[in-house]
Amino acid sequence: MAPRPSSGELWGLHLMPPRILVDCCLPNGMLVSLECLREAPLISIKQQLFTEARKYPLYHLLQEESCYIFVGVTQEAEREEFYDETRRLCDLRLFHPILKVIEPLGNREEKILNREIGFAIGMPICEFELVKDSEVQDFRRSILSVCREAMEEREGGGPHTHALYVYPPSVESSPQLPQHIYAKLDKGRLIVTIWVVVSPSNAKQKYTLKIAHDCMPEQLIAEAIRKKTRSMHLSAQQLRLCVQEYQGQYILKVCGCDEYLLEKYPLSQYKYIRSCIIVGKLPHLMLVSKDSVYDQLPCSGFVTPSYSRRTPQPSPSPGGGDPANPRSLWTFNAHTPLRIRLICATYVNVNIRDIDKIYVRTGIYHGGEPLCDNVNTQRVPCSNPRWNEWLMYDISLTDLPRSARLCLSICSVKGRKGAKEEHCPLAWGNVNLFDYKDTLVSGKVALSLWPVPHGLEDLLNPIGVAGSNPNKETPCVELEFPSFNHTVVFPDEQQIEEHANWIISRELGYNYSLGLSNRLVCDSSISQAEAEQLRALCNRDPLYELSEQEKDFLWRHRHYCVNIPESLPKLLLAVKWNSRDEVSQMYCLLRDWPLMQPESALELLDCNFPDPMVREFALRCLMQGLTDDKISQYLLQLVQVLKYEMYLDNPLARFLVKKALTNQRIGHFFFWHLKSEMHNKTVSRRFGLLLEAFCRSCGIYLKHLNRQVEAMDKLVNMTDTLKHEKKDETQKTQMKFLVEHMSRPDYMEALQGFVSPLNPVHQLGNLRLEECRIMSSAKRPLWLNWENPDIMSELLFTNNEIIFKNGDDLRQDMLTLQIIKIMENIWQNQGLDLRMLPYGCLSIGDCVGLIEVVRNSFTIMQIQCKGGLKGALQFNSNTLHHWIREKNKGETYDSAIDLFTRSCAGYCVATFILGIGDRHNSNIMVKENGQLFHIDFGHFLDHKKKKFGYKRERVPFVLTQDFLIVISKGVQECTKTKEFERFQEMCYKAYLAIRQHAGLFINLFSLLLGCGMPELQSFDDIAYLRKTLALEKSQQEALEYFTKQMNDAHHGGWTTKMDWIFHTIRHMPNEH
Repeated sequence: MAPRPSSGELWGLHLMPPRILVDCCLPNGMLVSLECLREAPLISIKQQLFTEARKYPLYHLLQEESCYIFVGVTQEAEREEFYDETRRLCDLRLFHPILKVIEPLGNREEKILNREIGFAIGMPICEFELVKDSEVQDFRRSILSVCREAMEEREGGGPHTHALYVYPPSVESSPQLPQHIYAKLDKGRLIVTIWVVVSPSNAKQKYTLKIAHDCMPEQLIAEAIRKKTRSMHLSAQQLRLCVQEYQGQYILKVCGCDEYLLEKYPLSQYKYIRSCIIVGKLPHLMLVSKDSVYDQLPCSGFVTPSYSRRTPQPSPSPGGGDPANPRSLWTFNAHTPLRIRLICATYVNVNIRDIDKIYVRTGIYHGGEPLCDNVNTQRVPCSNPRWNEWLMYDISLTDLPRSARLCLSICSVKGRKGAKEEHCPLAWGNVNLFDYKDTLVSGKVALSLWPVPHGLEDLLNPIGVAGSNPNKETPCVELEFPSFNHTVVFPDEQQIEEHANWIISRELGYNYSLGLSNRLVCDSSISQAEAEQLRALCNRDPLYELSEQEKDFLWRHRHYCVNIPESLPKLLLAVKWNSRDEVSQMYCLLRDWPLMQPESALELLDCNFPDPMVREFALRCLMQGLTDDKISQYLLQLVQVLKYEMYLDNPLARFLVKKALTNQRIGHFFFWHLKSEMHNKTVSRRFGLLLEAFCRSCGIYLKHLNRQVEAMDKLVNMTDTLKHEKKDETQKTQMKFLVEHMSRPDYMEALQGFVSPLNPVHQLGNLRLEECRIMSSAKRPLWLNWENPDIMSELLFTNNEIIFKNGDDLRQDMLTLQIIKIMENIWQNQGLDLRMLPYGCLSIGDCVGLIEVVRNSFTIMQIQCKGGLKGALQFNSNTLHHWIREKNKGETYDSAIDLFTRSCAGYCVATFILGIGDRHNSNIMVKENGQLFHIDFGHFLDHKKKKFGYKRERVPFVLTQDFLIVISKGVQECTKTKEFERFQEMCYKAYLAIRQHAGLFINLFSLLLGCGMPELQSFDDIAYLRKTLALEKSQQEALEYFTKQMNDAHHGGWTTKMDWIFHTIRHMPNEH
């Protein structure tokens, strides 16, 4: 079920010709050919058609033209009815320019909504109707209850709660103001400018107020009213009444964007206000009428889809068991082994001359851990892949855990006499042994397999998706699972607890049926030395590999572990998941386990913990401890770990859908994170169903999302044309083509007046075509410039610049910038103001994305080239310092040097820890105010570029003489200055602060192992963080290790300069 391809406006054409012949089939049997403009709306085509139809026979059989709609066949080979007659011909994505005129049937409102949802998702949702899978249909119905609940929550409390959904407060997680930020205030007081726009002239009045940083927005409004009425000379009683009357009628809006201070949070907890305090800017807020905001809130009724009203059809048991009379798995004989029959394979496409034989490798897994030895079939010739072989596994049916899965792959064998055999996976697949109804799989199963992903080192892919490939032309394996007289189900909670009690009573010799809490009290004795050993073990980082002795030690003291909630991941890794005796006891422990810190609980969502009960516990921790701000911060990971969920309907999916429907900012990025992966067939069904549920319930915001999707589609078509059809043209010709096409009505309509995908509080107004350009890199990115339409735009920014990229995978950049932002938060909370600049970056599709342009910034290379040939060729290391001094004269010079020093320290530490590569002088930028930042994070975790097998970058991070001269304010012997010592101290503190949170960063990378980034394929890649954070060393040893890295960086700075020289020579003519 793949989404639609971006093949252009017409099949095989990126752009339609300006005029095109359209064949129109009328209900009276006439075929009329019309010459239409590519940007003609359907309503004008219909008018033209009916005018022309008068000249044809049988016109009298036609009704009024308003009784009809057009229908066409799209590029996905889907029949689509076009209800929106404002749509342009070039936007219909027709397979062929043929339109049929019909009378519409069925529920018009639902059909229009379904079409809008399909456009947003990128695939017709009627495809879900065709899926013969009861899990899909049951999920579509069950998730609607979450949608209704969310809609009632956001709209049941009146206009205020609805406003909180549309304009969710952007606040820090904690109201506590860090001491170094508090020090920037005047005795805890903050200066704020309040603006009032007087209608109808739009005259602007401002009032400057000095108030306590922790006062609430309504208190600030009251102060503004007092100041505004000061000239009226009111008595104290009159003033009090005036404030009471008007205070509740207004709310505060951030000038220049769609952000409001709606909730009772301290002013300094609002992110906008806090960022102003940090950078020393005056906050600008606008007083607006509450009623005017509430009146503009869109009504969002819920259209109940027709499929929810259908009675679900009971799915037949493939093994023939009776679903009405199920049998518990644990009632089987404990010695009954698992066995599976491999019958045959089809569509196995191999070169017979290169391959000797093929076989199927199989294994039973819990996450990435094998539950027993892998089993192979016999080897057979490629020409006849039939086995008809029963495979026996060294695990009993009763010991299968809830999350057990069969993993298999068709493998080839190649080898010559006397040479070592080569085994290679040709295709792989996984099958959950229990379905979403807890039923053990039985009977025959045809499993269409998946192509082998890049970087797969093993023959099996146990953490890959479970289920069949929707592409039926791939290799397919036919399996048979044992069939039983009854439907076999996994035991319920009562049976699990009874078994656990029986095991414990058998081991300890007396009955533990008093309950788990008593059991814990009775069995929690432990020596002090053992308790310290246990805590030390539980404090090890997530990548630490437990020995068998350590696993045994943890399990022996499992009851005491309840006193250390954060020990749960380690204890779960110690459980023998192929033993129901241990699993049942673990489930009972988990029932009473105290909630963990949410950042620690994130680990329980990675591929090592597939058990549904464990993941449900993890979600309870997140729901209890994560603020909306933290959910936004970790949303990238939370969306990705949906891939590790066994079933479509799971607590994490329900949680994310509900959050997305009660917080529009979260919903915005939830939509784009899902949509950006709809090209990936392994997740397109799961993500498509979640997108359908979200889009069906997000109300009028669906139209805003579709405006964004339409604009992005236009830009994809444009850049595809530039890359493929205009790639040999000159830059001037390409620019002429860009301006001509973007000036067309359909492009101007699509590319103006919509919400920015990068940040939903920003509106993109009119396109400033004269400021747009095609950048010089190979993928032909577009530098686009929009006006900010906000009435107070001059107080934030008057224009919005974004780079549109088509051809580069921006997911790695997104992850790196997210990590840098989290590092910045940690440093700020610990009193380190390192002024990082994690600019906006968003992947919106297959190698398509957007990047925020940072204002008033230049690459190091651009700055060096301003210093003439000596600067460009790195002979003069003073060029950067001279440039900063030229841009910051007088009192601002010291501030600029301080800002450069802080930001340089932050990026030195961040790029070292993350192993950021390709750090040439076009990937490091400096703002005019002195703030340094890095861009383009295509290489990380030490995957650095190589030349002739050697890494080009020979230093741990970039710290050249140019930077040191700026830090030391122009002194040539930089390392002997007090400024350099201060810089070093900042780096040391920053490094140790991140080291204290090593587990969080390892978890954030681990949760993304399944997303397919080329440089994040395995836990071995993430192990690089253990090395740079020196997690096997003491804090003092780690600091000494980092100090050595810093010395290597500035002593080896000459090697970086040499790399920069060659980069400058190669790119100087093309640098913008």
